[in-house]
Amino acid sequence: MPTALFFLILAILALAGILVILILRKKPARVYKPKGQYLLSSGERAFFNALTQSISPGLYICPKVRIADLIETHLSPTDPNYWKTLAPINQKHVDFILVSRSDFAPKLAIELDGGSHQDRERANRDALIDSVFRSAGIPMLHIPVKGYYQYADLRRQIEQRIATNGKQTA
Repeated sequence: MPTALFFLILAILALAGILVILILRKKPARVYKPKGQYLLSSGERAFFNALTQSISPGLYICPKVRIADLIETHLSPTDPNYWKTLAPINQKHVDFILVSRSDFAPKLAIELDGGSHQDRERANRDALIDSVFRSAGIPMLHIPVKGYYQYADLRRQIEQRIATNGKQTA
């Protein structure tokens, strides 16, 4: 019996030792790094600067806003179609959102359309995002990338799209 007790104590000590080793074993640190040096590309930065000169004083510009932070589905998270409906917008962003300074209500989404917007896959993505914003009642404005933007023309397009709430005018 004393031998059995000895082996039982030895087994308990071995398990305790293994447990201590597992607890104390240092886990590798997660390593994160910036995605890039700047939040906006040079084209986006040039457009942002033009926007700052073109919008009314009652608006703020928010760049690179995740669509799911602006728009949600009417479905409950317990609905089987919830994630299927949310997935297409969950990890996408819009280039710029103009919001009211008084209450931060979204007034206009702006997509800066560069060369990639000509690709079929990108065009399909744009059509989906446009329909999502239309469904949510937030107007969308597509602006082609340019080397220079006319502030007055940009302001007119923004004001017209906000005033018509995104409805196409003749």
